[in-house]
Amino acid sequence: MTSIAPRPDNPSSHRQLPIEPQPERSFIQKLGVGFQTPAQAEYGADAYPSLLRRVTSFFLLIAVLVFLGVAVAASIGGVLLVAGFLLEQAISS
Repeated sequence: MTSIAPRPDNPSSHRQLPIEPQPERSFIQKLGVGFQTPAQAEYGADAYPSLLRRVTSFFLLIAVLVFLGVAVAASIGGVLLVAGFLLEQAISS
């Protein structure tokens, strides 16, 4: 059986795996619009999302939160409007 534990007769290597160059992508592809091939996994010390991806994600998160807030407020308002209408109908009859 083989082991991956470091041993004196098998010193660990501090070599980093080679990173294949990424092909140039257009601005639309960087935004994630349209069909895209699966991205190659990034690894190593520099495996962080780009600034464009961080900013885009931040604005999309804000947009989703605003949309959900408006949807919840509209549904609560609709329930209160219907409840008020039904209460008026019950009082008037």
